[in-house]
Amino acid sequence: MFIKKTFKIDPKSNNRYCAYHLVESIRTEKGPRQRILLYMGAQIDLPEGEHKLLAQCIADIIAGQPPLLPYADNVEHLAQTYASQVIRRLSTQKDSSEVSKNEDSEPEFVNINVNSIEKSEPRTVGAEHLMLEMANQLELPNTLQKLGFSKTDVSIALGTIVGRAVFPNSERSTHVWLSDRSGLGELLDFDFKKSSLDKFYQISDKLLSHKDVLEDHLEAIECNIHGYKSTIALYDLTNTYMEGQAKSNPKAAYGVSKEKRNDCPLVTMGLVMNEHGFLNRTSILPGNASEPKTLENMIENLNVHQSLFKPTIVLDAGIATNENLSWLRENGYTYVVSARQNAPSIHLEGELIPVDDLNNLVKAALIKSEDNSEEKWLYCESEAKAAVASKMKDSFRKRFEDDLKKLGDGLAKPKGRKQYAKVVERLGRLKEKHKRISGCYEIHVLASEDKTTAISLDWKVIDEKMSDKLTGSYFLRTNMLTLGPKELWQLYNTLRGIEDAFRFMKSSLGLRPVYHQKEHRVDGHLWITVLAYHLIQNCLYQLGKKGLNHQWKTIRDIMMSRVRVTMQAKMEDGKILYHRSTTKAEGDQIIIYRGLGLSSSILRSKKTIV
Repeated sequence: MFIKKTFKIDPKSNNRYCAYHLVESIRTEKGPRQRILLYMGAQIDLPEGEHKLLAQCIADIIAGQPPLLPYADNVEHLAQTYASQVIRRLSTQKDSSEVSKNEDSEPEFVNINVNSIEKSEPRTVGAEHLMLEMANQLELPNTLQKLGFSKTDVSIALGTIVGRAVFPNSERSTHVWLSDRSGLGELLDFDFKKSSLDKFYQISDKLLSHKDVLEDHLEAIECNIHGYKSTIALYDLTNTYMEGQAKSNPKAAYGVSKEKRNDCPLVTMGLVMNEHGFLNRTSILPGNASEPKTLENMIENLNVHQSLFKPTIVLDAGIATNENLSWLRENGYTYVVSARQNAPSIHLEGELIPVDDLNNLVKAALIKSEDNSEEKWLYCESEAKAAVASKMKDSFRKRFEDDLKKLGDGLAKPKGRKQYAKVVERLGRLKEKHKRISGCYEIHVLASEDKTTAISLDWKVIDEKMSDKLTGSYFLRTNMLTLGPKELWQLYNTLRGIEDAFRFMKSSLGLRPVYHQKEHRVDGHLWITVLAYHLIQNCLYQLGKKGLNHQWKTIRDIMMSRVRVTMQAKMEDGKILYHRSTTKAEGDQIIIYRGLGLSSSILRSKKTIV
């Protein structure tokens, strides 16, 4: 076995290049011949003087022969990689007992030395196979091919998307994972080691360029597969922070971070989701985007398939401005929103009634309105929110009063701040810092006769204002005049679905933080996360219909224990048997496969005798 170097000319560019092949000499009826075992590429990461040593190491690994002297680490690492490729290339497919119960297949028996059995190349395939099946259900590979993606592009795109679902991380880490630890390459019949990291970034750009077409396709096929009718559109925004300054990204801007990372530039994502948890539209906006100003564009781009009526829009208080609600009414949309404005009155039409929430902690009642009113208002009280609000109020009060006490005590200290103007300035800053509670206090700074020195600082709580702060009650408003309190509250409560989606993307799909610095790379990173979410939601929705309400993290952990592994052993005649197969599905894995209507078979067994 040796490495042969040949020179070729590219017919398109007329450039001369070299190619390396792993070759073995064999005897045939026509005499000795050379057989190519493996194309090794145009470059090997070793000096040519060490190629002979590399070929010898590959031969020893395939034959299971321990070397007389240990090889260098870089030589052995390369040899392991090439030896695995040779074994896969020489292997012949054979139905395993798990994959196929073919009555025509004949049993095959070989004698092996059980003490020589070794296992190698474990690669996870359980979660990858599950996500690949979801991608096939959504016809994602076929759609990418229709968009002009080559076979290689489709494989890398699926590797990127499935990798985000199974191993959420950066593109660099995903490339390493696909090359060294995942069996997705075998499932796709594609060697990710032969693809550069740059190719993964290019695929991200290419997927982003077809964002609108892919969203239309996914929205339509999800509706067709599951047969649901979408009547509700949930809209909300979130942001994620970026590492680095991202000066070349015009969307990177400082704002109020949901993760309290106001020290980092942000980028904002807007989602439109239906009541079944599937995403209809997404938008990627500047980090300081104003929530109220984003609604009109997103709703106008919303396309509801197989529907002759417009969906009901559900919004949180940050987006539900009077201008946005007027626009919705003018364009014929019904809505249920959390009100950021004060109710026109607090006179209820009847008693507060339970709304059948999970723990029966919420009660609601309609507010009296005029007969010709375009809207209804709903007053809601939540015991859970009241308990949380009470703790928050106590915490806010303690922090503010501690700061006031510290400022007041400083007036009596020799080196404390005493200048009246400085004390008033400091007080103003404290009020701004604690603005959620400072308005409930009456504060006086007593000055000296010449108004230059502050003598004392005292305050008292305004009980009426304090009692109205953080009470656990809130208002909803709607133009659906025929619905009662229970129906309105339950309709608004579907907004939790989009909040759960945001939380899931950030915690389980690697949405944060973003390490890219360029705009199109940041957008591509977020878009790949959205595509991964489509696959996961397709899986969770089907399992939910079967009563299996697992979180994706739980399913992923269950399926990750299925691996594909190579067993090698010495045979009686001295040859080496290589047998690559997938571990058998068991327990919860079988339940998940049944819930999705999928076969538990993952690839056929492969046998090679060398």
